[in-house]
Amino acid sequence: MKQVPVGKGEAARSQRSTAATYGIPLALFGISLAVRLVTVYLTEFDGLYGQDSFAYFHYALALRQALAAGELPPPFFWPLGYPLLVALASLFTGAQPLAGQLSSVLAGAAIAPLVYLLVRAYHPSAYVGGIVAGLLAATAAQLMLSSLSVMADTAALFWATLSAWLMVRYAQQLSARWLAAAAVAIALAALTRWVYGLLVIPWGAAAWLAWRQAGFTWRQMAGAAATAVAIGLALLAIHSAADLARATPSYTGDLQVYSWRPANAFQKELVNADGRFRYEYVTGYFYARSAFHPAYIFPLLAPFWLLGLWALRRQPPALIVLLVGWILIIYLFLAGVPWQNWRFPLSFFPPLLVLVGVGVDWLWPRLAGRWRPLLLATCALALVGSLAWTVRDVGRFAAWANERKATAVTIAATLPPDATLIAFDLTATMQHYTAVDTQEIFNLTEADLAEIVAGETAVYLLLNPDNIHSQWTGKSPERNFTWLQTHATLTPVASYGALVLYRVEGGD
Repeated sequence: MKQVPVGKGEAARSQRSTAATYGIPLALFGISLAVRLVTVYLTEFDGLYGQDSFAYFHYALALRQALAAGELPPPFFWPLGYPLLVALASLFTGAQPLAGQLSSVLAGAAIAPLVYLLVRAYHPSAYVGGIVAGLLAATAAQLMLSSLSVMADTAALFWATLSAWLMVRYAQQLSARWLAAAAVAIALAALTRWVYGLLVIPWGAAAWLAWRQAGFTWRQMAGAAATAVAIGLALLAIHSAADLARATPSYTGDLQVYSWRPANAFQKELVNADGRFRYEYVTGYFYARSAFHPAYIFPLLAPFWLLGLWALRRQPPALIVLLVGWILIIYLFLAGVPWQNWRFPLSFFPPLLVLVGVGVDWLWPRLAGRWRPLLLATCALALVGSLAWTVRDVGRFAAWANERKATAVTIAATLPPDATLIAFDLTATMQHYTAVDTQEIFNLTEADLAEIVAGETAVYLLLNPDNIHSQWTGKSPERNFTWLQTHATLTPVASYGALVLYRVEGGD
């Protein structure tokens, strides 16, 4: 038998290691980015679809203008992390939605290689599971949708996933530079979406377990913890420095409207700042569905994250707490809030993907013969199914968003040039894509309505009357709609799906 020189064998192993460390993550990023860019091109979706995305985009432009003028950032409902990224991107793209969409696309694409690296961190000698998990991150429907949208979701998720990988490296090496980098990344995640501040709990527990296992003294633990806390507080202070010049704090609007009750996990009917909702599932089950739903974990792959949980038992406690703690802390929070939003499970999607990859890598060496091709075929079929589901979901969503844009343009063409439109639901779309003077009914008072109705210009009203009476009972949209019905004559002019356009005349 011909012998292979030792030098060549070592070189081959080195090449494989280099490919696994750098080549595969780069390939996953390239695939993930290409899929997203092609989807943007095919759907012609610009990333703007609801009042939140419009608010993010327009604030980013205002932030860019303020910073260019040397002024303090203006107040905002959400933290500054994502608008700052969009403002920076707009320096290259111009003041157009592409700045926000490109920020989301790049952040979403970068999650796939990070998931792969996390799987490899748990199983350094394996890579099949990392590739499967990375490809699922590249194709999963909900992550794809958020990657195409002008929203903070993928930017925050990128920072959180990066921080998790850095924390794993820290737990394995206990080098201060990894801890400092992880602290910066998790602070940026929280300053993009506040919910990621909860990850300080499992992150802290993982660090403490790693210190205990390494035999750190209490003084060493205190020093390391103080470093991480100081970094987080410094970034928070910089973020909120502009509030020193204001009477009330900004950037915390969602913290003010959120509430948490354990009982919400078992309820279908919920009341929140957006009105009254009757959902199909209880909240706890709604958010648990992401563990086996095609928009997240394709059902064929769901058993693998269960295997991944089993395989974790041989990992150091710090690494177990980091991954499982991420899922539990976010899930328990979401299960107790009075909202059900299918975007929200994204906040614990990466650790589920990592568990899938760990499960595949745990099973791979235990199979022999024809069973390995069967495993690969199962994973391939699941990835194809995930991509098919993505085509379905993204196609429907983009068609819906583009239809709303077309509806706004159609309505604008039917109104007199100087008309005033009082609107709900389509307000931001009308304001962005048309020149119609559009007023948001939610923000108006009875005095405002009286002044508008008594004005010299033609007045119209656009809303979904059924939704106003069912969801917004007792809140400003219903109160203002009732006032208009009482103090003016509302004549239906046209319908656009559930939206009704009224001509508003008269007043007392």
